[in-house]
Amino acid sequence: MKHARAILALLLATATGCSVALPDGVIYPSITPDAAVTDQRTVDVSFTFEGQPVTFSLAVDGALYAGASAADKQVIRFGNARANDWIEDYFPAFVTEEHQVPFYDALIAAFRTVRDQRGLDPDRYAELMTAYVQSITYRIDPEDLSPKFPVETFVESAGDCDDKTLLLAALLSREGYDVAVLMFEPEQHVALGIRSQDLQYRDTGYAFVETTVPGYVGQVPQSLEGGVVLESVPRVFAIDGGQTAYGAGGQVAAILEARARAVAEAAQLATDITAADRALASLEARVNATRVELDALRSAGRIAEYNSRVDAYNALIAEYNRELEVRNELATRHNTLAAIDRTVAAGTADRRGTYAAIASF
Repeated sequence: MKHARAILALLLATATGCSVALPDGVIYPSITPDAAVTDQRTVDVSFTFEGQPVTFSLAVDGALYAGASAADKQVIRFGNARANDWIEDYFPAFVTEEHQVPFYDALIAAFRTVRDQRGLDPDRYAELMTAYVQSITYRIDPEDLSPKFPVETFVESAGDCDDKTLLLAALLSREGYDVAVLMFEPEQHVALGIRSQDLQYRDTGYAFVETTVPGYVGQVPQSLEGGVVLESVPRVFAIDGGQTAYGAGGQVAAILEARARAVAEAAQLATDITAADRALASLEARVNATRVELDALRSAGRIAEYNSRVDAYNALIAEYNRELEVRNELATRHNTLAAIDRTVAAGTADRRGTYAAIASF
């Protein structure tokens, strides 16, 4: 997350003490490649998708990266341009900046190779690129809270919420997906939206995608860093791309619902198991006490009294065994539910496999 005022930084250019009339307009962040930089920046990509490693290396033009790093990330508004007109195009400007096209083409070619080798459908392909961006280190630059160009985030393999969101928006939009940037101003947070019929977030038409931590497409985190909870209605900034929507929302919803049910039932079972353990402890104490009394009677030669109490002792043991069986059944069910929770938590980069796994429980 970063401060909303930093996200919406605005530099006003005005003419004071001068009668020259400025034309109306807005200048958005752009990149001027640094011709003095002639080397390349090689980035090694490594993450896991659907339980299998994805690895490749990509060389990025050093002049492009240097120019992006040095670029002014603020907006210049001049003349009589209306104050809020620029906001709609601010985030898209970082994605569509033309000097990044060769970088995008090279990176997407690497992802297409993985897609083709693994036979990924459009939903899994979107999940592949999402898993990659989520795997990038989440890091806030304490000296510069402005968004970064996607090429910067890629080369640095790190970024905060808007940096990572813009990189994923760039990849998905250039592959024909309908995506948008979701900005939560009160919470100072940015996330991605991808068109979906099944997982629409707050009537935006988009499924929520958190880029700062691993998560399923459509999964909204319970809280963000610092305990922040997303409660506001986000502003939606569409990114020019295509019309491809995410179609696996039904499976994601089933996965998340299964986990929610499992967690709720497991919590109740934990209470029941605790009560069962207390009852067993009480029964065990009675069994042990009765055993001591019987041993004493037999040692004293009081066989008739001993025999008269054996049936009650055996009944206590039978009751204990029945209660122990019930307790173990509760524990077995609790372990199954815990396994569902662990499977869903660990399977964010394998929606298809996780959906199949929860169906087997």
